[in-house]
Amino acid sequence: MKRGATNVMQADRRIGLIPMVCALLLLAANAQAQSTTGAILANPAPGFFDLATPGRFSLTVFGGAFDSDKYKTLQEGFQFNQSLTRYVGIVGRASGYQLFVGHGYQNPLIPTAGSSARYNFGRFQGGVDLTLAPLTHLFLLGGADAGDSHRANIEGDFASWLFVHSMMPLNVMFTAIHDYQNGVTSSSIDLRTVVLSRELYMVMAGAGGSIYGGGFISSIAGQSGPDLSVYYRPWRLGIDGQMGYGTANLYGQLVIYKQFSWVE
Repeated sequence: MKRGATNVMQADRRIGLIPMVCALLLLAANAQAQSTTGAILANPAPGFFDLATPGRFSLTVFGGAFDSDKYKTLQEGFQFNQSLTRYVGIVGRASGYQLFVGHGYQNPLIPTAGSSARYNFGRFQGGVDLTLAPLTHLFLLGGADAGDSHRANIEGDFASWLFVHSMMPLNVMFTAIHDYQNGVTSSSIDLRTVVLSRELYMVMAGAGGSIYGGGFISSIAGQSGPDLSVYYRPWRLGIDGQMGYGTANLYGQLVIYKQFSWVE
């Protein structure tokens, strides 16, 4: 979920983006390795149109909460990913939101329509998952809302790992989204590193922030704070938390997700 006045349109930024390992290309010094490298550069995406064999279908269910002085939200939903080729997959996401607005604050969905203490809406998106490099992914999504919010939106999500052979690999996640309901465009970035990895679990720590503007927001706004994530491998269960300060004043958020995967 996003922080501040547009957290309701930004809440999907974390969901579905399950940590992905990006392998670094190792170049050998002998002639055979140089020949192989040349072949890779000549054809960087071999078999681009070949169907993935075996195929893979994954499902992630999630729930979360956001709390600040101005807004509070709950969210729940699911995302599915279906592989098509080694480089392209399809993605579908459905989310439900409950937004609670403090007394006297304007309606963040339709600022000219008056204010209410609570808003409820669903968000339905679909798009493609592009594998830009080994386990480096770009998600391009579009869709629309239903309920108290009922306009279209477009979104782009990027996720990758760097320095995976070091003691502390770095995870990078970036999201940009435009909501046609209130005309606000927002972007966010999270940088996290593995601080503890065991056979059963992994702990990551870092920081994240977001910036947004346009629509009813008269100037650029944003916020940031430290991240802490725990992933339990046997259950494929993750918990992401963040606290910080910004336009929404002091805030905190928590997201819990569970993964399922099938080989076809």
